[in-house]
Amino acid sequence: MGQYMGRGIYDVAEIARITQRTPETITRWTSPGRGNQSFIRPETKGVYSFHDLISLHVISELRRRGVPKKQILNGIEYLTRELDTDRPFAHEALATVGSSFFAQIGSWVDVGLSGQAAFEEVVLPLLRPIEYGPDRLAKLWRPQEGVWIHPGIQAGTPCIDGTRVPTHEVARLVEAGEDADDVAADFDLTPEQVDDAVRWEHRQAA
Repeated sequence: MGQYMGRGIYDVAEIARITQRTPETITRWTSPGRGNQSFIRPETKGVYSFHDLISLHVISELRRRGVPKKQILNGIEYLTRELDTDRPFAHEALATVGSSFFAQIGSWVDVGLSGQAAFEEVVLPLLRPIEYGPDRLAKLWRPQEGVWIHPGIQAGTPCIDGTRVPTHEVARLVEAGEDADDVAADFDLTPEQVDDAVRWEHRQAA
C-alpha cells in the first residue's frame, strides 16, 4: 500500500458513502467484465486513491444528470489523450479542455441545456471546491463548508476543515449523547465546526 501514501486510501464502501452511490454501483463502474467497460480502474483491486474519488464524484453527478455511459466513456478517452493523464476528471485543465469538448455534443446533460451552458451548469460547480497541486491534479476537496478531504490527512478521511479531526468521530460522539459544546472543547473546535461535522455525516447517511 506504499504507493498510496499521501494520496488517500479508500475501500469501495467509503467511496460509495462519499459519492452517495451503492458499493455495487462503484464496483461496476471500476471493474471491467463481460459486457461492461469500466470508467476507471484502480491501481490495486478494491483500493481507491483520492484521484479515483474525485473522478468518481464527477462521474456520479454526470450519471445523476442523465449523461449516457457511452458519452462519459468517450469523454474520458478524449480527455485522457488531451490531458495526458489517466484521471482526466481529477485534472485542473478539465475546466478548459473539457468545456471545448463538451460544447461539441448537446446530450451530455438531460436538463434542457446543451453545449457550453450544460458544462458550466453541471461540471464547473463540481470543480470549484477542488484545489490542485503543482502536477495540476486534485490535491484537496472541500465537499461541504467546514469539511475537507485531504489525501495527506488521515489517509483522506473527511475531516473538519483545517484540522486532522475526522467528521465521523465528532458526529459519533454527538449522536451518542455527548454535549456538542463539550465535544467542541475536547477537540479544540468551535460549536460551528461540530455542527458542520454532524451535518456532513447526516448528509452521507441520507
